[in-house]
Amino acid sequence: MALIELLSAPSHAHAAEPGCGQQLVDGTTPPPTSSYIYPRQPLQPFYQWENNYGYCGEVSMIEAGLNNGQWMSQFNARLICGAGLSQSGPTGACAAHHGQVDYNAQLLIEDPGTGVTGPNTYADAAMCLSNSRLSATTYDYSAQTPGMAGYEEYMSWVKKEAIAGHQVTMAILMKGSGGSQYDHEAAVIKIGTNHSPADPTYYPDDVLYFDDHGVYTLSGDKFTSNPAIPPGAGSDSTGCTPYVFGYTFASLANTRSGANTKTAQAYSIIIPDDRTIRTYTGASGYDTVPIAGPHNYGFSVAGPADPLSETLPAALIIAEPTVTKGVVNPVDPVAGYDYENPMIGTSNWGRSCTNRPPDAWMTNFVLQVTVSGLTAGVSYNLYEYEFSAIKGVGSAAALAVPVENFNANADLATHVTAFTATGSTYQEGITTASDKIVVFRCVPATAP
Repeated sequence: MALIELLSAPSHAHAAEPGCGQQLVDGTTPPPTSSYIYPRQPLQPFYQWENNYGYCGEVSMIEAGLNNGQWMSQFNARLICGAGLSQSGPTGACAAHHGQVDYNAQLLIEDPGTGVTGPNTYADAAMCLSNSRLSATTYDYSAQTPGMAGYEEYMSWVKKEAIAGHQVTMAILMKGSGGSQYDHEAAVIKIGTNHSPADPTYYPDDVLYFDDHGVYTLSGDKFTSNPAIPPGAGSDSTGCTPYVFGYTFASLANTRSGANTKTAQAYSIIIPDDRTIRTYTGASGYDTVPIAGPHNYGFSVAGPADPLSETLPAALIIAEPTVTKGVVNPVDPVAGYDYENPMIGTSNWGRSCTNRPPDAWMTNFVLQVTVSGLTAGVSYNLYEYEFSAIKGVGSAAALAVPVENFNANADLATHVTAFTATGSTYQEGITTASDKIVVFRCVPATAP
């Protein structure tokens, strides 16, 4: 199946180089399966910033957010973790350590207090997601069985979450990298299976498809840098951004050393163990510390934070070409307008120890929200919440968006649209700038 067909994305243009696809990276072609398991909302690839050792966790959260009616930049997605985990926060790790890269600044998936984070709390995905007002869970690696049995447990969890319609982010290994547990965070697009699509059992021939956020960027069959505009967008005819990768469950299992062999595929997933290893994160931001592991990590987003199930499904897209410094940003063949230009920092490959804002923000930033699951003739309120910045440490950085009693808390909204549904969906668009945080929630007019 061709890449564009796989994504069901509009064929805006051909990828820059003929035959741009996964075969340029590792020579594999995912085997066809009899059925597929999808998240509740289709996932659109998003091209990530590479600076500060990558914004892959932030982009994965952004993708889940877009599918649940909210937008924030990669810059703000890092700050939403509560500043205390960020190099731009009050700890000032970059300044204190003379520009050494702060691994602890990223949206990483480990949970604090679980024996894998060293002496300091450097990762708390659950808090990042909660502060973003998303309903999410993290994979419980604390009870994971060592060896292949543990790997199968993890993949079964991924499959179970996908069957539930949730958006799953996985921790994976990259060929040629050095992370002892994972190098990258990728978002699951779908799972192919030859078994019942309602069966969460691990099967070796199940096929995992995921978005790598454009990290494997190529020119011919060689690696290249990650510029602000994805290779293949607009008039760019040099380079290729595959985005989508698919492997059988069995072929993904690997060790760190095995993932780096000459014949290894581009991506693998670590086989868990209970031995002592060393990890880059968890000490002073750049030292290594001993932990028990390696483990598998992941998070799953079920929807907006809404324990009473008051809200209707809402999804956002960037609907029109954005503009940076007066210049229109071209469409990407696969990601569309889902990228941020200009890049953040001063280096394509993550040598910048900074989470300062980019030197410009995108304007003509048109967000279109689609609310679904409506009943014709019923009245609804569509609430829009907009924020210019994120402040606070820890849970104090949470967005001021209600999680229940939306109508009673109408005064928290920046704008409200009251409408009576004429069909099962409703659409509305706004024009803003990419530095703004925008959240939509829709509830019946009769809701509390």
